[in-house]
Amino acid sequence: MEPLRLDPGSEAARTLDRPRARAMLAPFLTGPRGLSEAARTAGVSRQAMRYWVRKFERLGLLVRLSGPGRPRWQSAAPAYLIPFSASRAAGLEEWLAERAAADHAALLRTAARHLEARGLDHLHFAPDPVSGEPVTRPADAQGRVALERDLVDGFSGVLELSPTDAAALRRDLAALWERYRRRGGRGVRLRVYAYLAEEDRR
Repeated sequence: MEPLRLDPGSEAARTLDRPRARAMLAPFLTGPRGLSEAARTAGVSRQAMRYWVRKFERLGLLVRLSGPGRPRWQSAAPAYLIPFSASRAAGLEEWLAERAAADHAALLRTAARHLEARGLDHLHFAPDPVSGEPVTRPADAQGRVALERDLVDGFSGVLELSPTDAAALRRDLAALWERYRRRGGRGVRLRVYAYLAEEDRR
């Protein structure tokens, strides 16, 4: 089925421009859902989900299914095309910044907890031993420095690679992500960040 293209001036487009609304509609994209099931999936109360279901029905984004038993709803389309002109963002950069805000906030909270737990209450400012570039890192009172991977199991910095190696790194990371994504499972919930941003040297 084709995605439903929303009119840029419609209330439906303006509504789905909001991440909160998309999160509430998401449970219905993969199949029919009752109110309680959708609420559990979205992590909200039945009362909150009822509000969204009524709104989505009115906007033509949800369809109520007929049949015996408790009412169930499903998305009116398998996917939606929301015109960028309906977005509150002034441009793509602002839209991307808004999209990344939640992930960025989660990363900051995680890093702060690690810092506090290790008693790192100083900033160590010195040249990086590898690159020679001046860097500022958290440290304790004795000058023991915490690297990025010590804080959030991550890696940060600048790699100078040939075009061939840069392309290979992109492929390797994509393959690694896909391998673990396919495994799925429950237990440890991880937010994973691996951004490769090519610098413009002009």
